[in-house]
Amino acid sequence: MNILLIILLHVLAFSSPFPTDFDFGVANAPGQTEDRLQDIWADWGALGNIRSWQFVVNPANRLEFWTKPETEIDLASNLGVSAFRLGVDWGRVMPSKNKFDDEAIARYREILLKIKKKNMKVMLTLWHHSVPKWIQEQGGWHNPETKKDFIKFSLRMVKEFKDDVDWWITFNEANVWVTMAYSIGIWPPGEKSGPLSLVALGPLRGDSVKALDLMSDAHNEVYKQSHAIFPLIKMGLAHNMANYTSKNFFDRLKASFIDDLMNWRFPEKTRGHVDFFGFNYYGAEWISGSQIALHSDEEYSEAGRAIDVNGLYNLLHKIHLRFPGLPIIITENGIADANDSIRGSYLIEHLVAIKKALDEGVPVKGYFVWSLTDNLEWSDGYCPKFGLVEVDRQTMSRKRRSSFNLYRSIIQSREIHPDVRGAEWVKVKSFQGKDRPFCRGEDGITAFDAARARKFSNKDWRFQENVD
Repeated sequence: MNILLIILLHVLAFSSPFPTDFDFGVANAPGQTEDRLQDIWADWGALGNIRSWQFVVNPANRLEFWTKPETEIDLASNLGVSAFRLGVDWGRVMPSKNKFDDEAIARYREILLKIKKKNMKVMLTLWHHSVPKWIQEQGGWHNPETKKDFIKFSLRMVKEFKDDVDWWITFNEANVWVTMAYSIGIWPPGEKSGPLSLVALGPLRGDSVKALDLMSDAHNEVYKQSHAIFPLIKMGLAHNMANYTSKNFFDRLKASFIDDLMNWRFPEKTRGHVDFFGFNYYGAEWISGSQIALHSDEEYSEAGRAIDVNGLYNLLHKIHLRFPGLPIIITENGIADANDSIRGSYLIEHLVAIKKALDEGVPVKGYFVWSLTDNLEWSDGYCPKFGLVEVDRQTMSRKRRSSFNLYRSIIQSREIHPDVRGAEWVKVKSFQGKDRPFCRGEDGITAFDAARARKFSNKDWRFQENVD
């Protein structure tokens, strides 16, 4: 009888509802969804630096979110989310130094009001992997003047939209930006300064780390000045975090240094200047030698991110330990999965891990799926399919994947039913060992022009309690 009771309690723990104040959401970004945007990414693609760009009809149209935002907003409303995350493109509203475009600001206000009229909260990102062309020309985040320009832009946005925004995000994944744009060079401006630019040993800092620190300083100043004028606003970050690990001892030591730089430097630099801890989580990064490795015994998204559900659970507890009492929001979590083979189970297992952490006292307040619709995935182009909704690039028509309906049912019931969890894992098992589309090279960095075949692994990657 005691054993049966334990089993029953175990099942009920997974099926208990999420709190009524827990927000389910979806996320996007201007550089990935907006049309009529003459930004550094359109230039980068035109130069041949975005894979698959040349094989897609009207790639610069992205998702037409600027001219037809209702398409995405209506989908999100039908999904039933209580929150919608989007961004303001800095270059669109500030096309030159000290000059603002009032028409662009008015258009963003229209889009925000459309979201609010659908009874969704707004999370607004001020910087999401793009800078204005004139900022790029002045040296980007290597130039201290950029900090002043960003503060001016941000304070204007806060003043304009303070009544329509529930959460403010200053920087999305600043740590990823400096790595991709300034060290590896696969994002604009394409600097290949190498690993030494990411050195952070006391006063010894590489150029990419200096850029990262300049961004954290900019965040702190925006936070202080915004709260001095509007003390009730809520402002934080969308910081990229991963489980940096390895298959061998020496690479695990290396991974611990990477963990300190990538996971914790920016949050520690902004400590005391956030109203919530926002972070994006996609899984583990397996370190091997000087690169990220892809292992046949691990499961991945099409974009090469290793699935690691327990990594999310462990990070939630680590964040709570380092920043006790600070509300936590998962500002992005999702998987590139064109055929929707494993996305359902991926979402369920991560939500089970979140609910477990919640029950243990970790103050998680929200969860945003990346993304509502397949979009431009930066230098990966249109190959990885992260959307709950797929897009016909010829007609720009949308088609809901089965995971759309699954996420909607979870939102409606606010719980994970054990039978649904089991059914989704049976679906995963049916695909194991079979070919699937894949968009990432074996070095963990290189993107493909078109998806190539890779086999699903046989790993059981579901959330497991009491596993470090």
